[in-house]
Amino acid sequence: MDNATPYPTRSSTRARRPLAAARVAQLERSNVEALPYLETAIPIGLIGAGSVAVFVFILELSAGQPLATPNALGATIFRGMAFDLSTPIEAINVLSYTLLHSALFVIAASAAIVAEFTLSDRGVSLEAQFVPGAAGLFVALQASVLTLIALLDVPAANGLGYGRLLAINGVAAVAMATTTYFWACSRMSSQRHRS
Repeated sequence: MDNATPYPTRSSTRARRPLAAARVAQLERSNVEALPYLETAIPIGLIGAGSVAVFVFILELSAGQPLATPNALGATIFRGMAFDLSTPIEAINVLSYTLLHSALFVIAASAAIVAEFTLSDRGVSLEAQFVPGAAGLFVALQASVLTLIALLDVPAANGLGYGRLLAINGVAAVAMATTTYFWACSRMSSQRHRS
């Protein structure tokens, strides 16, 4: 750049292009490296969401109200209706809530995978990560549910119950932490075999 003008000239811009190309290549590599997080987070998140869905379905089936919770939550979130477990079951309510529920679990799993990668890169053993990881997932899931209840003005005693919420999130946290642990063991084993 010429000292007389504060603006870049054509020749100074050309001189910086190799640096820009190198930066673009670096960003492209980092985007490719980020994909394993998402590729792994999707199945782990779906396992967490599925474990909750099965657990709640069994509870509701035994009470004679299968699909009542996802139906009521779908009606509350997407239709603005008051939370009521006796709301007639509609497939759109159950499906829309199930999709939202699954997406939220994939987000939680993404955070867990990023934490596992980061801690493993810093030398923390998988065994040392398991209990704090499960506890972290549990706290995050519980905080998310309690926030949702507060935002939607859903009385927890109105069919959900705090004990039930604790059990549901405990099941999900253990399922996701266990899956993450076995996935990480598999990833590390395959890296050792490649070396």
